[in-house]
Amino acid sequence: MKFNLKSSILFSTLSIFLIACGGDEQPQEKAPEFVVDAAIADLTYQTAYLVDYKDGEMIKLDSTSIVGGKFSFKGKMDLPEVRYINFNDGKERIVLFVENDSIHISGSLTDVSAIKITGSSSNDIFNDFKQNLKTHDDKLNEIIDRYYAAEEAGKNEELEKIDAEYYAAEDVKLKFVEDFVKMNKSSVVAPFIGLRFLAGAYELGKLDSLAKMFEKDAAESIYTKLINERVAILKSTQEGVPAPEFSQNDADGNPIALSSFKGKYVLIDFWASWCGPCRAENPNVVAAYKKFNKKGFEVFGVSLDDNKEKWLEAIEKDGLTWKQVSDLKGWGNAVAKQYGVQGIPHSILVDKEGVIVAKNLRGEDLHKKLAEVLK
Repeated sequence: MKFNLKSSILFSTLSIFLIACGGDEQPQEKAPEFVVDAAIADLTYQTAYLVDYKDGEMIKLDSTSIVGGKFSFKGKMDLPEVRYINFNDGKERIVLFVENDSIHISGSLTDVSAIKITGSSSNDIFNDFKQNLKTHDDKLNEIIDRYYAAEEAGKNEELEKIDAEYYAAEDVKLKFVEDFVKMNKSSVVAPFIGLRFLAGAYELGKLDSLAKMFEKDAAESIYTKLINERVAILKSTQEGVPAPEFSQNDADGNPIALSSFKGKYVLIDFWASWCGPCRAENPNVVAAYKKFNKKGFEVFGVSLDDNKEKWLEAIEKDGLTWKQVSDLKGWGNAVAKQYGVQGIPHSILVDKEGVIVAKNLRGEDLHKKLAEVLK
């Protein structure tokens, strides 16, 4: 049978006309949606929640009843995103990527790590990542167990060797994560992994390159956006640039601005009463303050506490006589977010003109830098 171009064009034109004028007679294409079906053994809860986490806060997006260990959620997504399924007590139980597809969850709450999530390409990729990551984490945990066993047995000569073995295994894990992200750079799973495992460890240049690596949906995802936001924060808080201005209230509700310290060297010290390493570093900062305060050195404490009483107790106990502020929102502290703080203690040294000159000086390094700039 020969192909007739004229007839084909005529048929195509007629088809378009019929669709335009007689739409009621044509099958309507269903808008894409996600369907999450779950069948979980040993599930005694009555309600399941589909949850998102933003800035450390749980946001309930949907809820459904659980009948005989089964429940389901339906909805629409622009792009795949990580969601969590929690139950009555609000505890996080199941982590999955939700995208417009049929997603199936099965298993038992007695072994959450063995719960299976199938039916979408994003979850297939994420499952592959988690399985391989577990191999690396198991190796690291085994080394940690041997370290503590050797320490308890007083085998000090073995500790250094085990310590080196741990860091070598950690490097292997990091290499795996980096390679996995590169291999899946068009999947939204890749920037999610990059944000969670790499963004906090990468310096500015490397993080900027990571953000530019992603393709297609991954480049448009919320996770790439968040990586780019961190890049912008790192650029605004790198050495040689003016420290971003901020103001926060002290314990009496009085606002104190960073600009009020202009004309002096000031150490912006991010800490918290519950942070062991912070409390261990505090005596060193106290010593530096006593030694260099009269030469033009100040400390400006920004606490990531959420309990005012414990914050004030720690200030008094550790002898922190400098100005302190906090919005008592813990990791949600507005200044900590502004400065991209992902771990404490975290400190930034600012010169008399408000320009950042050093970051995260600890112990003797802080004293050496202050002696250098406050001659």
